[in-house]
Amino acid sequence: MSEVQVVTRAAGQGAGPFATSGEAQRRLERTHGPITRCWEYEDAARNVIALVIRWEKDPYPVRRTIRRCPGGGWAIGPMLRPWPLYGLPDVLENPGETVYVTGSEDAVDAAGRRGLLGVTSAEGSAGVGQTDWGPLAGREVVLLPDHDAAGRWYAQRVAGALAGLRPPARVRTVRLPDLPPHGDLRDWLAALGPEATPTVVRERMEGLVAAAPGPAPAPGGAGPILRCLAQVAPSAVRWLWPGRVPLGRLTLLVGRPGTGKSFLAADLAARVTTGRPWPDGSAGAGGSVLFICAEDDAADTLRPRLDAHGAAVRQVQVLARVRRSGADGRPHETAFTLADVEALEEGLRACPDCRLVVVDPIGSFLGRGTDAYRENDVRALLDPVAQLAGTCGAAVLVIAHQRKGSGSRHADDLALGSRAFTGVARVVWHLVRDPQDPQRRLLLPGKNNLAAEGQGLAFRIDGAPPTVHWEDAAVDPTAQESLAAESPAAGRRDSPARRAAMDWLRQLLAGGTMAVAEVRREAGQAGFSWRTVERAREELAIRVVRPEGLGPWLWKLPEP
Repeated sequence: MSEVQVVTRAAGQGAGPFATSGEAQRRLERTHGPITRCWEYEDAARNVIALVIRWEKDPYPVRRTIRRCPGGGWAIGPMLRPWPLYGLPDVLENPGETVYVTGSEDAVDAAGRRGLLGVTSAEGSAGVGQTDWGPLAGREVVLLPDHDAAGRWYAQRVAGALAGLRPPARVRTVRLPDLPPHGDLRDWLAALGPEATPTVVRERMEGLVAAAPGPAPAPGGAGPILRCLAQVAPSAVRWLWPGRVPLGRLTLLVGRPGTGKSFLAADLAARVTTGRPWPDGSAGAGGSVLFICAEDDAADTLRPRLDAHGAAVRQVQVLARVRRSGADGRPHETAFTLADVEALEEGLRACPDCRLVVVDPIGSFLGRGTDAYRENDVRALLDPVAQLAGTCGAAVLVIAHQRKGSGSRHADDLALGSRAFTGVARVVWHLVRDPQDPQRRLLLPGKNNLAAEGQGLAFRIDGAPPTVHWEDAAVDPTAQESLAAESPAAGRRDSPARRAAMDWLRQLLAGGTMAVAEVRREAGQAGFSWRTVERAREELAIRVVRPEGLGPWLWKLPEP
């Protein structure tokens, strides 16, 4: 897959002024060729104040705007704020009609031809905040989202804008039935057939509105949106890594710099692309992987690391930049951010067997103007990504740095930034260094909204080139316990038990090396907690070895 290309209008004043809109169109045609579509945006008096023009290009369309200048003439560039609704005069001339908000000008035109009063805003979800929704205050409004993540996100943003009007619009959202992927109102109307009269179309639509969840809000206030659970078909959670990394949801991996988060992501990606089993022995799930990474160079770091872990690199794609069109019509590249949800959706559409998306690290992709410590900012960015994950069915692994903190705080609160990061994620994992063995990494459970809290796992990063080597046995401590163990008092709390464990370990290993899993079983039978045994191991300087890099990890007493 080549880099994702997204072509949109550019901000700024653009070219001009031109004496007529026709001159501006001819200027654009010299760059883009003959115009494919043109939509007129009008003010309340039906004066044309802007033209939105589209060219069907391969692989992505180009949209440009020509606007009327206040002092006369026309310019190439965005409309002056606030932007008018597309279809504004019809809304004002039919004050008692229900207004249907769609995702495109084409859909508005199709609605008008079949007797429905439709509107939309320019530039999709990016234009919601620039548009004057005031003419819909107090009106009956039905949102008709396109059948994809971008359409649902657009409808949510419009609903928020309408709720802020005075009086607020009375809003319902209708998901049109039997739409194809990325389908919209035009597909629904086409399915009714050309023989369906405007009266028939309105009756069908009114039936869908009446059946939509929840009543319309009362004038001047909010109303509940109810959904009867008897109408909800139960379904099982789908897992990439059973019990640990869900499909269609966000999983957060938190750790301090240098703990090996990117190495862990490379190991997981290698297992996905080859279908190898997971470290706990559960069956793997083959598919492709999309890396969104900023700190690791694709050529000298990411590719060699994936090769070392045995990944099928033909199954790995990297998304770091998007291509846009400037004011002069020339393409230019910019860094990808999570606000580019449509670009991400296009990338996933080109990678239909994608099972894992890795965002490493999340802080590099928030974009300018997003405050990582403001919950509303973070949720506005992550919620569309979470919805897209649910639509495409891929697991999204979001890697975040950990802030410094004491062991008395809850582990999940130490993710750098707003609590919205751990709030949006359904599962949280913490990667920490073993307090008793800094070369050993512990992957420990945080919150899990989808399954019972599982056990942690341990691994080391060694070899040339360095790779992840998992231990066979699970580990007991939670992330909170591991953080608490970093405090000076932690090592003194169970000194008598640790001394007893030290004596037991000397006897157990006096005959030679023993596999970690076997030591763990013996410890359980002897009544020792695994954390106490691990602290005793550190005190005795017991070595953890793996002869010739094969077989299970072994514990061995130091040479006398």
